[in-house]
Amino acid sequence: MISQEAIVEFKELYFQEYKVKLTDEQALDYGTRLVGLVKAVYGKNLPKVNFIDKDNKKENN
Repeated sequence: MISQEAIVEFKELYFQEYKVKLTDEQALDYGTRLVGLVKAVYGKNLPKVNFIDKDNKKENN
């Protein structure tokens, strides 16, 4: 399941790129599809992703 925080962040990024505001439902749908696409392409060989905590500016793995 995608967290509410991830949905909000996805909506912000989508708006920055396309200048289109998404509803939470649309963001959840698009985000879920994107995750599915990444899993289909990479399978079990997903690249390591480093997350940066926006508040503390620290990397989280």
